Amino acid sequence: GARGVSILRTVDAEVWSNKPRNTDDDAAAAAAVATAGNSEFYYDWTFSSPYAGTIRNPTLNESAGIEKKNVGINNRRQWKPLQKSHIPFHLLQDTSQPILLFDDIHLYEDDLHDNGDVSFNIKVRVMPRCWYVLQRLYVRVDHVTVRCREVRYFCLFDNKDGSIENNNVRPNTIYRDVVWREAAWEELGRLALPTDPAVWREEDGNVFRGVAATGMPPSPPLASLLARLPAVALPDDLPKFAYFNVVEE
Repeated sequence: GARGVSILRTVDAEVWSNKPRNTDDDAAAAAAVATAGNSEFYYDWTFSSPYAGTIRNPTLNESAGIEKKNVGINNRRQWKPLQKSHIPFHLLQDTSQPILLFDDIHLYEDDLHDNGDVSFNIKVRVMPRCWYVLQRLYVRVDHVTVRCREVRYFCLFDNKDGSIENNNVRPNTIYRDVVWREAAWEELGRLALPTDPAVWREEDGNVFRGVAATGMPPSPPLASLLARLPAVALPDDLPKFAYFNVVEE
């Protein structure tokens, strides 16, 4: 849908929807079905959140009578769009910069009633000159779809030499890149991607079983498979590239 929420059906859904119902035994159930129009499931049971972060700005002076902004979910109206990514990935790959803090936070996960998997996690990295966050939603509904929604955030600390600013990266400004990728199961073969659900599982540290376990060549890590999924359109109020001024001018 327009807000990134869609209703998926498992491969068994058609069987259950066509199963005969004995409405004579349960008049109340029959009345409920008639009221709803049918027995379809109308909520996103895969928990495919369109969430793209919330920023709370502490710089506003509440003591001076300035009301703190209620930016709401995603701060979507506060982010200003950009034409291209401003995240300096070369800085993140600079091995001379030590990683001062790293954490991998799992917000939620579920096996979707044995129909697949959903996980939502955030990786946080702090370096001497910047911080970086990778937020990833991963959804797999076996034989139905594979979905990945990634949000990357980057912020440069106060920079004295100005070397990064020459690349249009300003300190104390949060830059955000958003990409949603998704493919229906029947599209995977055409995309030269594996169709075995076991290959798309997250266990074993994303390093899948190799020759010794399956007799088959080892599969690529999950992250590399997700990067090969086709990108899909974002909601209108969620730009692909954007920035947020932390310190108000």
